[in-house]
Amino acid sequence: MVHLQPLTLALALTVSLLGGPGTAQPAPAPTPAPTPAPSPLPQGDQPVRLDPADFTTRVDNPYLPLPVGGRWNYLTVGPDGDIRTEVTVAGGPTVAGVATVAARALTTDAGGGVIKDLTGWYAQDSAGNVWLLGESARDYVDGALTGVDGWRAGAEGAQPGVAMAARPVAGQRWRIGHSRGRFEDSARVLGVGGQVSVAAGAYRDVVEIEQTSPLSRGVRLHRFYAPQVGLVRSETGAADRTDLVAFRRP
Repeated sequence: MVHLQPLTLALALTVSLLGGPGTAQPAPAPTPAPTPAPSPLPQGDQPVRLDPADFTTRVDNPYLPLPVGGRWNYLTVGPDGDIRTEVTVAGGPTVAGVATVAARALTTDAGGGVIKDLTGWYAQDSAGNVWLLGESARDYVDGALTGVDGWRAGAEGAQPGVAMAARPVAGQRWRIGHSRGRFEDSARVLGVGGQVSVAAGAYRDVVEIEQTSPLSRGVRLHRFYAPQVGLVRSETGAADRTDLVAFRRP
């Protein structure tokens, strides 16, 4: 076993479901975190070798469940209209020898036009950690494809990372993935046991994680994960917030 203004915030929903902070305005200084807890999880560009036999496509980590057929709907309210993101889970490809599930996040503007189509590939190890093994992204403007990007563990030096620890502890850190110059995101657990209310419901025992990247210096994206649901809120501040509005189990 071993990317925020309302629009860019909506596009960032997914890697850790499913992506990094991206380009954005600097957020206020972060809340001081507890002393980091020891972590066997990968850091920085540390190479890891995964044993495919240690992984499953049954991703049932309480804080990041990804059942095939699951569906999450998110809303970002912005000055130019609402931005919506729908996340769905299906069978995924084999990446670096590991079978995965594919979590696809489709983001649309107020008129229903596609802005971004982003898919991340996930698997869970025997300890309960959810790993991210890569992603594929397509960007659109006025219905026209404007960019294609992505990374895959094992290709061009890219390394897999952890989307959610099996048992997150305040102060714990890990890398979410590493593809030099493309994706270099890291996570830090700010707190465990919080409460968050969104349109989809009121949740307790919420884990708050701060996501940062040296490719977007000064940007700190805070994500809130509820037990048995997953990501329920993503924000860089009260004015830049994306909330879960509906969740459907398969």
